[in-house]
Amino acid sequence: MITPRPYISWSQLSLFETSPESYKRAYMHGKRMYINPGMALGKKVATALETGDDTGDPITDLVIAQLPKLDVMEKEIRATIEVGGYKIPLLGKMDTAKNDLSEFKEYKTGTTPWDQKMADKHGQITFYCVIIQALTNRIPKRIELVHAVTKMTPQGQPQLTGEINRFLTTRGTKDILWAKIRMKKAWIGINKLFEDELI
Repeated sequence: MITPRPYISWSQLSLFETSPESYKRAYMHGKRMYINPGMALGKKVATALETGDDTGDPITDLVIAQLPKLDVMEKEIRATIEVGGYKIPLLGKMDTAKNDLSEFKEYKTGTTPWDQKMADKHGQITFYCVIIQALTNRIPKRIELVHAVTKMTPQGQPQLTGEINRFLTTRGTKDILWAKIRMKKAWIGINKLFEDELI
Protein backbone atom coordinates (compact mmCIF):
# COMPACT_ATOMS: atom_id res chain seq x y z
CA MET A 1 0.00 0.00 0.00
CA ILE A 2 1.20 3.50 -0.84
CA THR A 3 -0.05 6.25 1.48
CA PRO A 4 1.15 9.76 2.44
CA ARG A 5 1.78 8.54 6.00
CA PRO A 6 2.97 5.05 6.98
CA TYR A 7 0.05 4.80 9.43
CA ILE A 8 -3.48 5.99 10.09
CA SER A 9 -4.13 8.36 12.98
CA TRP A 10 -7.51 9.45 14.29
CA SER A 11 -7.13 12.89 12.68
CA GLN A 12 -6.42 11.25 9.31
CA LEU A 13 -9.35 8.85 9.61
CA SER A 14 -11.87 11.51 10.64
CA LEU A 15 -10.69 13.99 8.00
CA PHE A 16 -10.75 11.38 5.22
CA GLU A 17 -14.25 10.25 6.20
CA THR A 18 -15.45 13.86 6.33
CA SER A 19 -13.83 15.02 3.09
CA PRO A 20 -11.37 13.08 0.92
CA GLU A 21 -10.58 16.34 -0.89
CA SER A 22 -9.64 18.04 2.37
CA TYR A 23 -7.52 15.02 3.24
CA LYS A 24 -5.75 15.31 -0.11
CA ARG A 25 -5.03 19.00 0.41
CA ALA A 26 -3.69 18.48 3.93
CA TYR A 27 -1.74 15.23 3.62
CA MET A 28 -0.78 15.09 -0.03
CA HIS A 29 -0.35 18.74 -0.97
CA GLY A 30 0.86 19.93 2.43
CA LYS A 31 -1.72 22.71 2.63
CA ARG A 32 -2.16 24.13 6.12
CA MET A 33 -5.61 23.46 7.54
CA TYR A 34 -7.62 26.38 8.88
CA ILE A 35 -7.34 26.61 12.67
CA ASN A 36 -10.39 28.27 14.20
CA PRO A 37 -10.21 29.98 17.62
CA GLY A 38 -11.72 26.94 19.36
CA MET A 39 -9.09 24.63 17.88
CA ALA A 40 -6.40 27.13 18.90
CA LEU A 41 -7.64 27.01 22.49
CA GLY A 42 -7.56 23.22 22.47
CA LYS A 43 -4.01 23.30 21.13
CA LYS A 44 -3.00 25.79 23.82
CA VAL A 45 -4.35 23.51 26.56
CA ALA A 46 -2.71 20.41 25.04
CA THR A 47 0.66 22.14 24.80
CA ALA A 48 0.49 23.34 28.41
CA LEU A 49 -0.42 19.84 29.58
CA GLU A 50 2.49 18.34 27.67
CA THR A 51 5.11 20.89 28.73
CA GLY A 52 3.84 21.73 32.19
CA ASP A 53 4.17 25.45 31.42
CA ASP A 54 1.59 28.06 32.42
CA THR A 55 -0.45 29.64 29.64
CA GLY A 56 -0.54 33.06 31.28
CA ASP A 57 -4.35 32.95 31.53
CA PRO A 58 -5.44 32.31 35.17
CA ILE A 59 -8.69 30.50 34.32
CA THR A 60 -7.02 28.28 31.72
CA ASP A 61 -4.18 27.44 34.12
CA LEU A 62 -6.68 26.67 36.90
CA VAL A 63 -8.64 24.32 34.63
CA ILE A 64 -5.46 22.55 33.50
CA ALA A 65 -4.43 22.05 37.14
CA GLN A 66 -7.84 20.50 37.90
CA LEU A 67 -7.92 18.07 34.97
CA PRO A 68 -7.60 14.47 36.19
CA LYS A 69 -4.25 12.97 35.19
CA LEU A 70 -2.83 9.45 35.06
CA ASP A 71 0.74 8.08 34.83
CA VAL A 72 1.70 9.52 31.45
CA MET A 73 0.66 12.62 29.54
CA GLU A 74 0.46 12.53 25.73
CA LYS A 75 0.90 8.74 25.67
CA GLU A 76 1.79 7.60 22.16
CA ILE A 77 0.71 4.11 21.10
CA ARG A 78 1.33 2.22 17.86
CA ALA A 79 0.12 -1.12 16.54
CA THR A 80 -0.55 -2.88 13.25
CA ILE A 81 -3.87 -4.65 12.87
CA GLU A 82 -4.96 -7.05 10.15
CA VAL A 83 -8.43 -6.62 8.68
CA GLY A 84 -9.63 -8.62 5.69
CA GLY A 85 -6.11 -9.32 4.47
CA TYR A 86 -4.90 -5.73 4.92
CA LYS A 87 -2.23 -4.84 7.45
CA ILE A 88 -3.02 -1.39 8.79
CA PRO A 89 -0.50 0.50 10.95
CA LEU A 90 -2.17 2.71 13.54
CA LEU A 91 -0.86 5.63 15.60
CA GLY A 92 -2.60 7.18 18.57
CA LYS A 93 -1.72 9.79 21.16
CA MET A 94 -3.89 9.71 24.27
CA ASP A 95 -4.09 12.80 26.47
CA THR A 96 -3.29 10.80 29.61
CA ALA A 97 -3.05 7.08 30.34
CA LYS A 98 -1.81 4.49 32.80
CA ASN A 99 1.50 2.90 31.94
CA ASP A 100 -0.15 -0.51 31.45
CA LEU A 101 -2.88 1.02 29.21
CA SER A 102 -5.62 -0.26 31.51
CA GLU A 103 -7.09 3.23 31.73
CA PHE A 104 -7.00 6.45 29.75
CA LYS A 105 -8.68 9.83 29.58
CA GLU A 106 -9.40 12.12 26.65
CA TYR A 107 -9.75 15.86 27.21
CA LYS A 108 -12.06 18.07 25.18
CA THR A 109 -12.62 21.81 25.06
CA GLY A 110 -15.24 23.58 23.00
CA THR A 111 -18.62 25.26 23.27
CA THR A 112 -20.55 22.18 22.13
CA PRO A 113 -21.91 20.59 25.32
CA TRP A 114 -20.82 16.98 25.68
CA ASP A 115 -23.16 14.39 27.15
CA GLN A 116 -22.98 10.69 27.96
CA LYS A 117 -24.31 9.56 24.59
CA MET A 118 -21.68 11.59 22.73
CA ALA A 119 -18.92 10.17 24.93
CA ASP A 120 -20.20 6.63 24.33
CA LYS A 121 -20.15 7.14 20.55
CA HIS A 122 -16.96 9.19 20.15
CA GLY A 123 -14.83 7.52 17.49
CA GLN A 124 -11.49 8.78 18.81
CA ILE A 125 -11.91 6.79 22.02
CA THR A 126 -12.82 3.67 20.04
CA PHE A 127 -9.79 4.24 17.80
CA TYR A 128 -7.49 4.17 20.83
CA CYS A 129 -9.22 1.05 22.15
CA VAL A 130 -8.47 -0.78 18.89
CA ILE A 131 -4.75 -0.03 19.31
CA ILE A 132 -4.75 -0.95 23.00
CA GLN A 133 -6.51 -4.25 22.30
CA ALA A 134 -3.91 -5.05 19.62
CA LEU A 135 -1.12 -4.33 22.11
CA THR A 136 -2.54 -5.90 25.28
CA ASN A 137 -5.26 -8.27 24.05
CA ARG A 138 -7.82 -6.41 26.17
CA ILE A 139 -10.10 -3.38 25.99
CA PRO A 140 -9.62 -0.88 28.83
CA LYS A 141 -12.40 -1.07 31.41
CA ARG A 142 -12.01 2.49 32.64
CA ILE A 143 -12.18 5.24 30.03
CA GLU A 144 -13.17 8.81 30.66
CA LEU A 145 -13.96 11.77 28.45
CA VAL A 146 -13.26 15.01 30.32
CA HIS A 147 -14.86 18.18 28.95
CA ALA A 148 -13.47 21.56 29.98
CA VAL A 149 -16.58 23.66 29.37
CA THR A 150 -16.02 26.61 27.06
CA LYS A 151 -18.05 29.76 26.37
CA MET A 152 -17.75 32.53 23.82
CA THR A 153 -16.75 35.97 25.08
CA PRO A 154 -18.57 39.11 23.83
CA GLN A 155 -15.59 39.55 21.49
CA GLY A 156 -16.32 36.14 19.93
CA GLN A 157 -13.34 34.34 21.46
CA PRO A 158 -13.62 30.92 23.20
CA GLN A 159 -12.80 30.95 26.90
CA LEU A 160 -12.78 28.19 29.50
CA THR A 161 -15.39 28.68 32.22
CA GLY A 162 -13.65 26.69 34.96
CA GLU A 163 -16.35 23.99 34.86
CA ILE A 164 -15.30 20.42 34.12
CA ASN A 165 -17.71 17.62 33.15
CA ARG A 166 -16.56 13.99 33.29
CA PHE A 167 -18.11 11.03 31.46
CA LEU A 168 -17.11 7.45 32.14
CA THR A 169 -17.52 5.33 29.01
CA THR A 170 -16.79 1.82 27.77
CA ARG A 171 -16.27 0.04 24.48
CA GLY A 172 -17.17 -3.52 23.53
CA THR A 173 -16.24 -6.04 20.87
CA LYS A 174 -18.92 -4.74 18.48
CA ASP A 175 -17.48 -1.22 18.71
CA ILE A 176 -13.98 -2.53 17.97
CA LEU A 177 -15.13 -4.54 14.95
CA TRP A 178 -17.01 -1.58 13.48
CA ALA A 179 -13.99 0.67 13.98
CA LYS A 180 -11.78 -1.84 12.18
CA ILE A 181 -14.14 -1.83 9.20
CA ARG A 182 -13.90 1.98 9.10
CA MET A 183 -10.10 1.78 9.28
CA LYS A 184 -9.94 -0.70 6.41
CA LYS A 185 -12.20 1.42 4.20
CA ALA A 186 -10.14 4.51 4.95
CA TRP A 187 -6.80 2.71 4.38
CA ILE A 188 -7.98 1.47 0.98
CA GLY A 189 -9.50 4.84 0.10
CA ILE A 190 -6.39 6.78 1.07
CA ASN A 191 -4.24 4.42 -0.98
CA LYS A 192 -6.49 4.94 -4.01
CA LEU A 193 -6.34 8.72 -3.58
CA PHE A 194 -2.55 8.56 -3.52
CA GLU A 195 -2.35 6.22 -6.51
CA ASP A 196 -4.68 8.48 -8.52
CA GLU A 197 -2.47 11.43 -7.61
CA LEU A 198 0.59 9.65 -8.98
CA ILE A 199 -0.99 8.75 -12.32
